[in-house]
Amino acid sequence: MGEAGGAIVGAMATDEPQLSHARGEAPPAAGMERMGLGVPAGDEIQWEQVAGAAAVLVDVRAPGEYAEDHIPGSISLPLFDDEERVQVGTLYQQEGPAAARRWGACRIRGRLEQYTDALLSAFELPVDGGGQGLPRVVVCARGGQRSGAVTEHLRSLGFAVQRLSGGYRAYRSAVRKRLERLVVPGPIVLNGLTGCGKTRVLRELEKLRPGHIVDLEGIAGHRSSVLGDIGLRPVSQKEFEAELMRRVERLAGGWTMIEWEARRVGNRELPNRLYQQMHAATQIELRATIDQRVAILADEYLECGGVEEVSRRLPALARYPAFGQAGVAAMQQSLAAGEIGRVVRELLDRHYDPRYQHGNRDFDFTASFDLADAATTAREILAWIESR
Repeated sequence: MGEAGGAIVGAMATDEPQLSHARGEAPPAAGMERMGLGVPAGDEIQWEQVAGAAAVLVDVRAPGEYAEDHIPGSISLPLFDDEERVQVGTLYQQEGPAAARRWGACRIRGRLEQYTDALLSAFELPVDGGGQGLPRVVVCARGGQRSGAVTEHLRSLGFAVQRLSGGYRAYRSAVRKRLERLVVPGPIVLNGLTGCGKTRVLRELEKLRPGHIVDLEGIAGHRSSVLGDIGLRPVSQKEFEAELMRRVERLAGGWTMIEWEARRVGNRELPNRLYQQMHAATQIELRATIDQRVAILADEYLECGGVEEVSRRLPALARYPAFGQAGVAAMQQSLAAGEIGRVVRELLDRHYDPRYQHGNRDFDFTASFDLADAATTAREILAWIESR
């Protein structure tokens, strides 16, 4: 395996065992010098040098870490899978770093050559060494032993790679700081009852004036209702914040249309600064008839999940007094009979509308628009905005 291979095996085994299953936070990682790695400071690169720059980033964290959130554009090449990460972390706490090193060495040794080939491929590096041009950056959780070991290993083979100082956490810190300064230019909030077509109108507006829309539900992967994730993939809070920040920073300026949301979009919480700006913004209302709203929601449910998925989710409503177990059973019977419109009407009358009216009773709307079709209504709203 060679000296470089031995270093990577030993170091990778104990890098930042997160132990989120045990304490919810990472124990202190052993210092690089104590591990005998001594990765020179010149082998590091700061997040400020990477942000917005053309670079190739390889994330060596476990798949679960990467899935929760990652630097956009980074390539996942996990050193340990999720189960291995838990095992090495448990050994680290219970028996110490030496035991974790030995266990990790056994895991890594047999796949080191294959893993090295995967690294070279991900970084698009030639097998005969070199690798000038774009920065090649290794990312782990905190810029510690995983990324340090991979960096040392590749550099010992002649490849000019660097580890990200502070790792993923440096990126997250930058995201949080930018969220604290988040400014939506000229916010106009589109309000209205559930199912009135707000999202459809927003997307038509985006076609007419790209760069002026923030679709919070689209970013969150959730329609912000009890059945709002049918057919969608809700994102993590970290993913939500990062994508929201990117969307806002790319806005064209002048004015911004954003759909009204309460404090949360599904289980994703809006940043305080954005929530305050939405409350202080110009509010306009979109209105639709009950028949229009029933048709819109029924179409969404049928298109995204079908009757079976709606029926599967309905028991979540049993905890609300307006439904209870009997009400849920009645709606499921209606679904079985093909009466999805009837079920949607029940949801609007007994759940969505009362909750909306309670939470939005204090709003004064600057303008109101009746839904024709989404494209026509979007043009009407745009004309109103640009005539102000």
